[in-house]
Amino acid sequence: MVEELLTETESLMNHVYWFEQDFKILPSKNHRGTAINFTDIKERKDDFLNELIHTVSSWVYSKKKSKEIINERLRATNGDLGNAASFLTRQSYSKFRPGHPQGQFGELLLFNFIQHFHHAVPLLRKQRITTSKGHERFGADAIHFYQEGESNVLILGESKCYKSDYAFKTAFETSLKSVLHTFESIDRELDLYIYDDFIEPELEAIAKKYKRGTLNNVRYELICLIAYNETTARAGNSEKELKASIKTIIQDRCKKLDSNCFSGIEASILNRMNYIIFPIWKLDRLLEEFQKAVGSTHEA
Repeated sequence: MVEELLTETESLMNHVYWFEQDFKILPSKNHRGTAINFTDIKERKDDFLNELIHTVSSWVYSKKKSKEIINERLRATNGDLGNAASFLTRQSYSKFRPGHPQGQFGELLLFNFIQHFHHAVPLLRKQRITTSKGHERFGADAIHFYQEGESNVLILGESKCYKSDYAFKTAFETSLKSVLHTFESIDRELDLYIYDDFIEPELEAIAKKYKRGTLNNVRYELICLIAYNETTARAGNSEKELKASIKTIIQDRCKKLDSNCFSGIEASILNRMNYIIFPIWKLDRLLEEFQKAVGSTHEA
């Protein structure tokens, strides 16, 4: 049942290069390095951004809600599918807060990565809460759910996107602190939304069981997405060499992290941490293009 709620991520991930590796940071396990993909020596930045933007509607609305919006618009426009699709897109873009491209870019990436890597569906859609009058902004960037054997897995995710130079360490530390805060406050936060229209309808029973303490075999996983502006030049004369260079750059960034980043975190909690590291070259330009695309409805 949960798998049927997943949205399409392959088109985006075709333009993402990723690998798993132990970066010699805590916890000691394989984490993920990611980057915009290359075809030979060409970075596929335009296609990556276009495919990311195509996932906005899926981020804001569930499959069921999207169908309802499309069908209602089809009835209103005598079956004009193009009009209905455009209407859904504009409705989705209207949920974006003008002037906040970094946070929303990172949250949209996180939404797609959690679905792709963990096959976990959104339990709660933050973007609709953010623009709903009378509701506080939800703390977690992502809460997703999946079942693995007898385990009911809750993924709590935080994304940090820094366009300033030399900000990897800051982004990493801030993301770590944010996901710890989310872990500590998740029960209080869910109290605000569990009986409203923000929990996915198909997952309402699971959310209510969780709150009542009757959801068995719960396991938490914590995910930090660190997207940052990389300044070290990639080196190579082929796709293979360029990707090897990206690996080295991520490894070097992780080597420079201070052990103090992890001090004071209980071992049992630290062991649930999973990192997705995403260096982006000329991030400021990418964010400008992202803002132009999703901000068009605010200018109309």
